[in-house]
Amino acid sequence: MISVNISASVYPTEDPEKVIKAISGLFTGVELQKENFSSPEPEKGISPSFRITGEGGLDLLFTLHGLIRREQIIDSIRNKVFNKGLSSEGLSVSFLLNKQAAFVGIPSVPAEKEPLGSIEITIRADSSEEMERLFEWLLPLTEEGVPVAEVEMDYVERG
Repeated sequence: MISVNISASVYPTEDPEKVIKAISGLFTGVELQKENFSSPEPEKGISPSFRITGEGGLDLLFTLHGLIRREQIIDSIRNKVFNKGLSSEGLSVSFLLNKQAAFVGIPSVPAEKEPLGSIEITIRADSSEEMERLFEWLLPLTEEGVPVAEVEMDYVERG
């Protein structure tokens, strides 16, 4: 089973409703909650006021799946996510998406740490095979930017 966790820090200078809109625009039907922010080690500069979090299953990724295709960024996202964020055991992948780009409906992996933080996504699978099927669905191999083969969402959680 696929589980998806989404979170973003909200800083005092940000409008929380805009952060909520940014996340909701990328993730289908996500129910978001406000969580108090606690940092064991205070960082230099301004600390976030709180975090917005949400969790769910594979269905949360449906909108992201479509947006990645609309923007024709399958290869870019796959290279940045698969190469950097996949855990050593192959059971989870973590990556960041830019809040400002997400606000206008564009999934974009930031090149470096962002001053006001990013949207943080962690996807977990029960097996490395299931994670592999997730990548085949979400970020398939392409030729000249076009998916070689598209699989349906139910393919991912088949055991």
